[in-house]
Amino acid sequence: MQISPTFGSPRCLLRSTSCYTPKPSPFPILIPGPCPLSILKKKTKKKLVPMRPEAIKKGEIDSATTSKSESTTPRHLLPLVSLSLFATGFFLGPLIDGIHSRVHLVVYQNGAIDVASLHTNIWVPPLLGLFYCSVGLLHLLLEHNFSSQQPPEGSLEITTVASLVSLVLFTELSAEMYKVGVPDNVEAYVLFAGAELIWFLLDRTRLGFALACVVGLACPFAEIPAMEWFNLWYYPQANIQIFGQGLVTWTITCYFVYTPFLINLSRLLKSIIAAAIAQAKSV
Repeated sequence: MQISPTFGSPRCLLRSTSCYTPKPSPFPILIPGPCPLSILKKKTKKKLVPMRPEAIKKGEIDSATTSKSESTTPRHLLPLVSLSLFATGFFLGPLIDGIHSRVHLVVYQNGAIDVASLHTNIWVPPLLGLFYCSVGLLHLLLEHNFSSQQPPEGSLEITTVASLVSLVLFTELSAEMYKVGVPDNVEAYVLFAGAELIWFLLDRTRLGFALACVVGLACPFAEIPAMEWFNLWYYPQANIQIFGQGLVTWTITCYFVYTPFLINLSRLLKSIIAAAIAQAKSV
C-alpha cells in the first residue's frame, strides 16, 4: 500500500481543521445559579452549644464577686470606718488599759486623772483612738490590695465579740500574773503561747500574723517619746531599757492580741457601713 504524500501536508491539515464542527454533547451543561437566601441562612447559622450548669454557676459567682469587690472598695468607706474606729478606741480603749493601771503596771504622770476606779490619763483616749484607727485602716487596705486569703468562716459579729472577750481576759491574766509576782520570763512564755493561740482561733491569716508582729514590736517603741518628752507615764518595774526609758518585755504580747480584735472590728464596721450605704441607695 502506498500512502499519499499529500496526507500529512500543511494544506491538508488546514483544510481538515477548517472543516471540523464539534458534535453536541449528549449531557446538558449546568450553570450554577444564585443560592437561595434561606439556604445561606441555614449554612451561616451557628449551632449554640448549651453551657454546663457548673460553668453558668461559676460565671455568676465571678460576676457577683467582681461587682461585690467593686461596690465594697474600702476607699469609699474610709472616712466613716476611720471615724468609727477612732470613737471605739476613744471610749473602749481606756477601759481595757485600766486593767494594767489598776495593778500599777503603768503609772501615769502629767495629765493623770481618776474616773471612779479608773486610773488613766487625759491623753490616753485620743492616743488609743488613733491606735485603733491606724491599725484597723492599715489592715483593711492591705487586705483589699494585697491579700487573697479569706478569713475564717463564721459570723463576723460573733468573731468580733470573741476577740474582744479574749483581749480582756488576756489583759486580765497578764495583770494578775504581774500582781502576784510571776517572773518576767515565765510570764512572757505563757503570754506568748496564749497570744499565738488567740491568733489561730480568731484570725488564722498570714497577713494578720504579720501585722500583729509589726504592731507588737512597733508600739512599745512608740511609747518612748510619750514617756521621755512629755512624761505621760512610766513602768515602775521595767525589765528592759531602750533609749533610756524602761519598758516591760511581755507587753509585746498585749499589742499582739490587740491586733486580731482590731482586724475583726474593722471588718465588722466596714460591713455594717457598706450595708447601710447600700440600703440608703436602694430606698
